[in-house]
Amino acid sequence: MRLKVPSNARIEFEKACDASNKNNFEEAEQHARGAIDKFQDYSAAWVKLGVILEEQHKEHEAHDACSHAAAIDATYLPAYLCAAEVSARNREWQQVLNAAELALSLKSEGDPYAYYYCAKAYLHINNRVEAKKSALQAVELDVNHSEPTFYLLLAQIYECEGDSANAITQLQQFLKHSTDRQQEDAAKRFLAKLESQQSTK
Repeated sequence: MRLKVPSNARIEFEKACDASNKNNFEEAEQHARGAIDKFQDYSAAWVKLGVILEEQHKEHEAHDACSHAAAIDATYLPAYLCAAEVSARNREWQQVLNAAELALSLKSEGDPYAYYYCAKAYLHINNRVEAKKSALQAVELDVNHSEPTFYLLLAQIYECEGDSANAITQLQQFLKHSTDRQQEDAAKRFLAKLESQQSTK
C-alpha cells in the first residue's frame, strides 16, 4: 500500500511536513488533507494530519486521524504512536497503554517510543515496577540519545520510588543531551529540589 502512493500525493505530504516543521499548522493541515484527497489510503498522511491537528488542540479529530491510519494499515507503527501521544496529552492513560502495547505487538521491540509511552502510562496508573522496566528499555534502545525526554521520565519514576540518587543521575543525563530550553529549566528546578533534599538527609 505504501508503495502505491502517487507522486502528487507525496508532494502534498512533503509540503505538509515542511509547513509543520515551521509551526505553520493551518497550512500543514491543508497540505496533509490535500495528500489524503489525492490518495485516501495514505497512512503516513493520516498520521501527519493527526499530529498537526493535535498541535492545534483538536484532540478528537486528531485521534480519529490516527485511528484511520491504523484501520488502513494495521501494521503501521506510527499510527499507534500517534494515538498514544494524543491520548497522553489528554491524560487518558489506559488508552495510552493500549496504543503502546499494540505498537509493541507489531514486534517493534527496537522502537524506544513504544516503551516510552508504556512507561508513561504505567507511571500514571501507579504501576511503578512496569513503568521503570519500560523506561529503562526506552533509554537502552535510544543509543544516540536522540530523545532526552526518556531520561526525564526515568528521573520522575526514580523520584516516585524515593531513589533520589538515581533520579539525579537521570536528570544530569537529560541536561547533557537536551536542546529544549523550557524543559531544561524545569529539569534544573527538579534537580535543585532533589539535591536540596539529599543535603538535608
